[in-house]
Amino acid sequence: MVVAAILIVAAGTAAQSFKPGSYVPDELLVRFALPADNVVSKAAVRSAGGQLGERLGNTEWQRVRLSPGVMVESALKELSRSNAVLSVQPNFYYRLLATPNDAQFSNTGLYGLTKIAAPSAWDLSTGSSAVVVADIDTGLKYTHEDIAGNAWINPGEIAGNGVDDDANGFVDDIYGADFYYNDSNPADEHGHGTHTAGTIGAMGNNLLGVVGVNWSVKIMAIKIYDSDGYGTTSAMLVNAYSYIKQMKDRGINIRVTNNSYGGCDEACSYDQATKDGIDALGNAGILNVFAAGNDNSNNDAVPSYPVSYTSPSILGVASSTNTDARSGFSNYGVQTVDLAAPGSGIYSTTWATNSSYGTMSGTSMATPHVAGAAALLSAYNPALSVPSLKATLMNTVDVLAGWTSFVKTGGRLNIDSALRNQTVCNFMIGSGSMTVPTKGGIFTVNLTPGTNCDYTVKSNSSWIRVTSEPELSGNGSVTFRVRFNPVISRTGTISIGGQDLTIIQKRN
Repeated sequence: MVVAAILIVAAGTAAQSFKPGSYVPDELLVRFALPADNVVSKAAVRSAGGQLGERLGNTEWQRVRLSPGVMVESALKELSRSNAVLSVQPNFYYRLLATPNDAQFSNTGLYGLTKIAAPSAWDLSTGSSAVVVADIDTGLKYTHEDIAGNAWINPGEIAGNGVDDDANGFVDDIYGADFYYNDSNPADEHGHGTHTAGTIGAMGNNLLGVVGVNWSVKIMAIKIYDSDGYGTTSAMLVNAYSYIKQMKDRGINIRVTNNSYGGCDEACSYDQATKDGIDALGNAGILNVFAAGNDNSNNDAVPSYPVSYTSPSILGVASSTNTDARSGFSNYGVQTVDLAAPGSGIYSTTWATNSSYGTMSGTSMATPHVAGAAALLSAYNPALSVPSLKATLMNTVDVLAGWTSFVKTGGRLNIDSALRNQTVCNFMIGSGSMTVPTKGGIFTVNLTPGTNCDYTVKSNSSWIRVTSEPELSGNGSVTFRVRFNPVISRTGTISIGGQDLTIIQKRN
């Protein structure tokens, strides 16, 4: 039997198709124009056959649980018509991106570290315990002999006292948090997360097992999967992102997230709640490294989320083999996937015992090579911004034959070259302020960003509307409109790549 996709219109969006089975069947995610507990908001939810659930972290998104028999598509249509709702969407599923350990992919060893020139990079830096990588995955075997010394430990918590010592909403979140079971024990029950963590930062020079890209680093365990590698929805992701941002805001030096999951393709369309969470992390100074996907598919033609979002803080990673060919399973895209890294037959730590190791393949395994490289680069130069980290890793790849047809940079990660040839993204504007005619109009600000330097454009005033794309890469100009208002004088700001431009509109 062929099941047709649902065609719906969400609030503020064009018609979108959502494939049955790609989302939680009895929930929606809603962003309200008014507080969720406002009488108008509550009435809108009731009329759609739902009940308010929890707020997702510190975001404006709220989970809505539907009553038995209420279909997602009907409730979504109803809520999209309400003036109380800014955005409404399904609660999408995502999946892990590890490929089964089939014989054609197996190639036991640590060849990936040599391919990315880690040994020569280690002459400059072996990492720093001051740098934290949040590994969003199946959790972590934080007692593993090759992981324990590099597992992040929450400095604001006292283990086992049953008290939320740092008042962050989580009791005894010593190693991170579990958003699948909603508790503070992100212990790995699957193995995927411990494997990616070992590539990021298995301890080096300790006479044991393997070594990661970083000999020294701190890995924060963020669990979003159960023992079967199942369960990630956009709600879990938003909560996980919110926790990471909260800890960053509290002074934890989280510079990178590793995201070895995805695969939410055109069936999910556009998951605004997840993108909002990613953008919040980027704005907080965190680079988000994402797996391209394992469908041997062109992400330019068929987007694979979350990697396909246009968020400036996303760095998308394809998988290469030990001969620098594209892994047969790896997704690609010269517009939407940034670079390659070793992902076939990667040997790393596993969860079964405190001393177990094994081989996995997938863009899941390529991604932690790049996340680990970003952490090593952050340790070597702590002053690098998110755009600078991303641009440096992209501008220093080893360009490889054939790869110009697969990834934006045409090459594979080289961390030694990245440490020695850094790109610093300075988005300088000609003047710190601009006075515009009282009648307003359309104006352009020109920039000279470096190669692959992404920058975000924002306005803090409703009367200044950015009309060019809000997320740009090397475009060189920003167009904005100032609305006409002859009654008042006012001042507002647009931020371009972290540089503020003051807009002054004077009264007649």
